[in-house]
Amino acid sequence: MTDLFAKLPSILILAVLVGIFMALRRHVRSARMNLWTAAWLLIFIHFFVGIFEPRDGNLGNLLYALDMGSLVVSATLFAASLTEFVESARKTSLLLGFSALPILIYTVALSFDSDPPHFRLVYVICLAVIFYGSPALGFYIHRNFRGASLIVVPLVVATGTWSIYRAWQGHPEIGLLSTLTLAFGLPGVLFWLRYRRWSPGVITSAGGFLLWGAVFPVGQYVATHFPKLNIGGEIWNVPKFFVAFGMILTMLEDKSEVLEVTSMREHKLNEQLQKFASITSRLLTGVEVNSLCDEIAHALTETSNFQRAIVLLATDDKGMYMAGQSGLSDNAIAELKRFAPQWKLQDISDVCQTSRKIGQNSYLMDPEQVAKYTPLLEGEDFQPNPYWQKGCRVMLPLQSTHGAYVGCITLDGPQDVARVTAEEMSKLELLASDLAVTIGNTTLHRQLLRSEKLAAIGQLVAGVAHELNNPLASIVGYSELMGDEVPPGPARQKLEKLIREAQRMKRIIENLLRFARQNNLEKKSANLEELLHEVISLREYHIRNNDVKVELQIEPDLPRVALDEDQFKQILLNLLNNSIDALEFSKQKNIRIDAARHGDRVFVRFEDTGSGFVDVNRAFDPFYTTKPVGKGTGLGLSICYGIVKEHGGEIYAVNMEPAGARVVLELPISESVAAAAR
Repeated sequence: MTDLFAKLPSILILAVLVGIFMALRRHVRSARMNLWTAAWLLIFIHFFVGIFEPRDGNLGNLLYALDMGSLVVSATLFAASLTEFVESARKTSLLLGFSALPILIYTVALSFDSDPPHFRLVYVICLAVIFYGSPALGFYIHRNFRGASLIVVPLVVATGTWSIYRAWQGHPEIGLLSTLTLAFGLPGVLFWLRYRRWSPGVITSAGGFLLWGAVFPVGQYVATHFPKLNIGGEIWNVPKFFVAFGMILTMLEDKSEVLEVTSMREHKLNEQLQKFASITSRLLTGVEVNSLCDEIAHALTETSNFQRAIVLLATDDKGMYMAGQSGLSDNAIAELKRFAPQWKLQDISDVCQTSRKIGQNSYLMDPEQVAKYTPLLEGEDFQPNPYWQKGCRVMLPLQSTHGAYVGCITLDGPQDVARVTAEEMSKLELLASDLAVTIGNTTLHRQLLRSEKLAAIGQLVAGVAHELNNPLASIVGYSELMGDEVPPGPARQKLEKLIREAQRMKRIIENLLRFARQNNLEKKSANLEELLHEVISLREYHIRNNDVKVELQIEPDLPRVALDEDQFKQILLNLLNNSIDALEFSKQKNIRIDAARHGDRVFVRFEDTGSGFVDVNRAFDPFYTTKPVGKGTGLGLSICYGIVKEHGGEIYAVNMEPAGARVVLELPISESVAAAAR
């Protein structure tokens, strides 16, 4: 009864601790927490059974086996809970099979063995499995020993060898003592390696385990050399409580850290939403998109998981350019600008089809895909993981409300690779969506303004042309009549010059009317390649005499186009003449003509190395020209614009870097060809 009252406080404390760990399992669901709870339950059984010892006979042996078995198995559970593979049920089961089971057999054999040599072979086998098998299993799982393992493993093997030797000599209690010492001391090292922080909980737990392991050899030493020294049994239990309270404190520290990280992420999310909302509101008010692209890129790197961001926007000829960036080095910026002209909007569609989708509108490009579009190699090295590797990049396509791609945003350099998830990308996708809508609306607005302006000019021109046409017809008619009456001489020459200028004015008026009115087109399926060769041959003599190099690239099997051949020849000839005239004062006189199919359209590009357009936004305005007086009326491109629109196509012009200009024709494929393709 005295022994019961002496141990009662420890038993009550342990009962409370077991209750605490069982309650914590509801909030911390993990394999480690389950093993800790089971281990403390075994410690409680160890204390509770100890009340009824010692007893004689088989009952006493059974109680001793239950007492010591619970203690040693709890130590193996603590050690298993602190390994790297604790979340793997199969690996944890293997480890416990190589440690807990032989320890339990060893303890039972020792409890019932009144003649130690009787179970000598059992002791040796169990110790060999414990001290040799467990390290071998660790090596099999990790394939190597490193760090603290280089010290711990030799110590375990040496201790096991000594224990086996002593057990064979008839002292199996040495093996149990060695096992308890290492089984409780080793978790102290593992605890520190697992958490690696100088916090009260980690220090208390790690130190408590080391003291707990030291209790067994110290207690044996005191009992052997100082048998009369009376040390209270509860003193030896203090390390157990250190470990228990340290574990609880460690879990509270982890929970506090999680709450702190969550609070920081929530703060960062609020900051991100505020910045994105500010940018979105300015986008919707009609601010020039290009002026905000750098700010958008900086907002992405400041408030998201990524360290680098690039904003690419579409050009009028379906290419792309870098409109904004953040986090890039000067060399990377120069490299990207150099490769920007090679990017096409079609590349975005290709990436969406071949890359792994993360969120609703975000795609993860692997290093091979990234290298296909740019040689940029900036990036950090990452530990092997299923989320990210060096050279990866996330792309968010910018798609207008009509489904057309207008650019993209690329991101890389994640601070936490595990956060490259659909949830994290959803906020960035919202900003990308707002940006795409704004760009699409801006493009439509610009096209609408141009169409309205040209329509107004067309109405004005048509009215003026009709008013001028009648008096001009009279001038030409009477001039021709007078020519029959005036004899040859200076007066006749002046009159003929007057007639020529009047006829020139008549041709200008006819061109104005052609720009202003819708004509009845004689469309038919035409071979675009033949038309291009025919137009180039018309100017072949002039091209050769002026040392102009013309490069023609036509996609094989280019589909036929529905057009009025005569009018379309006029367009091609006009564009070719403009390119030739632009090269008059250039050192490099190169013209490149490309024709290729994209989707249900054919694109024809005229590029030259001239000086480019002074104001590309006015290129299609009537009477706007940069040519010297007498070399052009400024009606060529405006007439081309009207003809292309009548054909259901598009025409646009851009200046190239560092010099030159590009005019692009976009024409629908002939309906008969498209129907046959279906």
